[in-house]
Parts: sequence; C-alpha cells; structure tokens
Amino acid sequence: MPVRRYKLLLQTFLKRRGPGARQAIAEGLGHTRSFVTQITSPAYDMAIPAAQARAIVRIAELTPEEERVFLEAYLAAHPERAPDLYAQTHGGLAIAVPDLQDPAAQARMEALIRKLAEDVIESFLGARQREKGA
Repeated sequence: MPVRRYKLLLQTFLKRRGPGARQAIAEGLGHTRSFVTQITSPAYDMAIPAAQARAIVRIAELTPEEERVFLEAYLAAHPERAPDLYAQTHGGLAIAVPDLQDPAAQARMEALIRKLAEDVIESFLGARQREKGA
C-alpha cells in the first residue's frame, strides 16, 4: 500500500502537467513511455528506483511542495533508500542511464560515463590550479 500512495501522488502531479509529461520522463530516463506508465501507475506494485525517483522529480518539474510530499511518501514506503535518494542532492550529480539488457555492455557504458566525468572534473580542477598559479 505505501508504494501505491506515492504512485497516486505522482500520477496526480503528472496529470497536471499534461500528456507530454510521461514522454518527457521516458526520454529523460532512456526508457519507453510504457515503462514510465508502469513504474508510475498505482496498479503496479513495482517500486521506483531511488535514482529514477529523483530524475522523475527533476524532469517533471514538480513544485517544491509536490516534491516534498512525493519524497516523504516515497521514503515512508522505502526508508532504506534514503541514503541513495539524498546522496544525489549533496555534492553529487546523478544521471539516469538506459537499461541495456546486457550486463557486460551496461558495465562498460557506466564505466565510460564515470571515466568521462572524472576526466572533465580533472580538466576543470587543473585549469583552476593553472589560473591560480599564473
């Protein structure tokens, strides 16, 4: 029942945003619209993963009050996911990646994304150090 509660809230919030909301979320998550319908529908007991819950909040542009209410209901249903849910908002960046349905390819893709992010960060940090030293 707790999963149903936060999905009912999310469904209400998404209806306020019009028919393009699910499509925007699907594109943002790298999934199909039917997948988004499944994970956001109260008819399905499948939990929304923490990373995708945060991404949905961002993509759907929930108001601060809607976000608060949704995340409170989400955490009531999944208190063990609080670290994952909030880790993404404190000094980190989270991106939703598509499920490639191939564990080896998934691992390679995620490793490449991490490496790219690390290289970009290092590039910016190195440029800052050079600016300070010059």
